[in-house]
Amino acid sequence: MKHQTHFFIAVPIEIDLRKAIHNWLANNKGNLPFQSWVHQEDYHITLAFLGQIDADDQLKRLSKLVKDKIVNLPPFSLSVKGLGVFGKKDTPRIFWAGIEDSSSLIYLQKQVFHACQEIGFNLDSKPFRPHITLARRWKSDKPFVTPELFLEAIHNEHQTFIVKEIHLYQTHLDRFPKYEAIDVFDLKGDK
Repeated sequence: MKHQTHFFIAVPIEIDLRKAIHNWLANNKGNLPFQSWVHQEDYHITLAFLGQIDADDQLKRLSKLVKDKIVNLPPFSLSVKGLGVFGKKDTPRIFWAGIEDSSSLIYLQKQVFHACQEIGFNLDSKPFRPHITLARRWKSDKPFVTPELFLEAIHNEHQTFIVKEIHLYQTHLDRFPKYEAIDVFDLKGDK
């Protein structure tokens, strides 16, 4: 069976924060019965989900346009803030770590989003809700309860990180980790 390949542009999560999140989850997964957990190397903040792409030239044009739009943007810091879910509160579809409000992140996402639209991608028009997906599909008969201790544990380690680049990822559903960075776009502007 051939798996469909999807593409997306995202902020990668730096290694210390990935490790801090992974360590906390490793100690608490027993209390959080989700069907699948995201591999720590796959943690990211999606800026634009592109779906399937049939033409290599479309990817090349997108890469050039994204680079042109963001190359002069300066690196900026982001912080993890809170936990949440998508779907039903008691039986969530997605469990995520939130990101503190950041005008720099919002601006970056808009630049990427507009570049994708200029190339002809039909993107999801839902409002941008930056987050790091941690797990999918609640599988317990008991209702989900947000584990507040997460915030303290992550805060005591590496809650803030610097965004210096974004990646164009390709999915590999038959691998673990699933996401492969196939292009990197640096933020090279001055603060």
